[in-house]
Amino acid sequence: MAYDPDDNPVDRFHFEIWSGPTEALKATNPSVSYCENHNADFDYGLAALDFKLSALALMARQREDPHLSNWTAPVLHMIRQTLELSLKSMIETIGWKVGAKAGKVRFKHDLRDLWNQGRDWLIENGYPIDNDARLVATDGIVENIHAIDPTGDLFRFGTSRKKAFGRNKSSDRVGYRQDQLFEEFEQACEFLDHWCGVVMREIIQAEQGWEKDPFLDREDYPKIKSDE
Repeated sequence: MAYDPDDNPVDRFHFEIWSGPTEALKATNPSVSYCENHNADFDYGLAALDFKLSALALMARQREDPHLSNWTAPVLHMIRQTLELSLKSMIETIGWKVGAKAGKVRFKHDLRDLWNQGRDWLIENGYPIDNDARLVATDGIVENIHAIDPTGDLFRFGTSRKKAFGRNKSSDRVGYRQDQLFEEFEQACEFLDHWCGVVMREIIQAEQGWEKDPFLDREDYPKIKSDE
């Protein structure tokens, strides 16, 4: 099919599930299409899981051949994107619990601010995250990645609007200690998944009227100080 820049891309690349593909889409037969399937809204938690799985797969490949230095930007982009979505998921879940938006997170890429919102709320509301042995790694990687790429464009585009040493930052100037970074990332993901899950399960517990959640042990995390 000849390319016509004046035609309607909606008909050729989008369709609604009940109506089915349009004739224009069938004729185009694109490799990528968009379907309005009327599912529930896609939340940050689901998006974070998708990116985490991709990040872990890329990290596994990198561990097999740690000298693939040209993968620096993709590896760090996947890690940063996973952290951003996980932090947004936490704030979104807190918002569901308190019955209001906990903070404006859409189109926001400031990891430090996102983390401060979630971290402060958890501590102020009695969640013992300061006894979670993974908190140090979570604090560390958020601070580190934010300092290098505060606007979320460095690893995505290879260059950033932010400057260092009088010139725009570029991803070819970024280095990382592979074992340390990957361990911090895995610990941070486990930390965020656990405490976001605790808040989510509290919402479900209240809705179901349970005295105790039968499926989640909120105390199942590596502790700095043992309760015993």
